[in-house]
Amino acid sequence: MSLSILEGLPADSIYHQTSESSVPHGRNRQALASGQSFPRKEPRMTYSAGPGNDFANHLAYFACSSIEQNGWLAYGQLRLPVDDLGFRQGVTAVERLRTYAGQPFQLSEHLARFENTLRLVRIEGVPGAVVLGNLIDESLASNASLLASHGDVGITLWATPGRRIGDRATLALHLNAIDHAAAESRQKHGQAVVLTDTVQPAAGSWSRQAKVRCRMHYYLADVQAGSLVPGATGILRDGDGSWTESSIANIALLFGREIIFAPATQVLPGITQAHVREIARNRSLTTREAALSTQMITDAGAMLLMGTDTGLWFAKTVHDAQGQVILASPSDSAIELIAELQARFADD
Repeated sequence: MSLSILEGLPADSIYHQTSESSVPHGRNRQALASGQSFPRKEPRMTYSAGPGNDFANHLAYFACSSIEQNGWLAYGQLRLPVDDLGFRQGVTAVERLRTYAGQPFQLSEHLARFENTLRLVRIEGVPGAVVLGNLIDESLASNASLLASHGDVGITLWATPGRRIGDRATLALHLNAIDHAAAESRQKHGQAVVLTDTVQPAAGSWSRQAKVRCRMHYYLADVQAGSLVPGATGILRDGDGSWTESSIANIALLFGREIIFAPATQVLPGITQAHVREIARNRSLTTREAALSTQMITDAGAMLLMGTDTGLWFAKTVHDAQGQVILASPSDSAIELIAELQARFADD
C-alpha cells in the first residue's frame, strides 16, 4: 500500500508542481496575511506501525522516471541508474538538514536553499517547498519507530536532471544517522583542523551558493587533513589565498567578543552559520565578514565550526598543510563564550 501523500496522482504529477516556489510553515502564515496564496497543506498522516527501527529498512521517497519509480520504498532498495546524469557527471543538487527533539531544524531556510540550488544548477521539474515539506513530514511520521529508537536524525534531499538534459528530474528523500557521540565530543572537546593545499573551485565554474554533490575538492582536503592529523577536517583555500570552509562546516574566527565570518560570496550560505550569527548578535557580540587569512587564524582566539550534524563547535587545534600547529587550543574565556553560544543554540 502506498504511503505517499501524492497517492492517487498520476505517476508524473510530482514533476509539475514547481511553480509553487515559496517557503512553508511560519513564512506561509506571513504570506497569507499579506494576501499571497499557497497550496493547502494536507494533514500529516499517521501510521499504526512503522517499517522498523534500522536505517537500512526505513521508508525513503524516490521518483525516477527512467525506471518508472515514483513513491516510497525501503532505503536499501534505493538505486540511481548508472546512466543518470547524477552519476555520470555528478550533477546532483542536495540539501541536508536534521531534527532537534524530533522536529526539522530551520526547515523553511533549508527548503529555500534547496530551491535556490536547483535554480542555480538548472535542474527543473522538482516540486516546490510546500510539497517537499509535506514529504518530509510524512517521512518522519512513517519512520516514527526509527526516531524513537535512534533519537534525532538527519534528513537528505537530492535531485538530478535525469538521464539527459530536458528529462524529468530524479528526486530522492531519505533519513540518515547522526553520530551523536561524535557530535557531543566535538562540542565539548573540539576537532582538529588542517589548512590544506586544495583550492576551492572558482565561482565561475558553478555558484558557491549552490549545495551540490560535486565534492571532489572536499574529499581531497579531508584526505590530506586525515593523513596529517587523524580525525581532522580539511579547510579549502580560495584563489586569493584566504580560507573558506570544510566538507562539514562553515568557519569563523573569534577575537574577544567579535566574530569574523568568511564573505558570503566565497562560501555556501550555511543555515547553521546564519543561526549562530543571529544568536551572536542577540548576545551583543560584534559580527562582520572578511577574507580569512592565515595570519588572522594565527592571531584569533578561536576558530568556530558550524554545520548541520554537530551544530556549533570549535577547532581544538589548527594545523598548516605540513601538519604544524598554528593555532593552539582556545583560551578558557573563549571556551566559556563558545559554551554560552552553544547553550543559546539549543534553547533557540
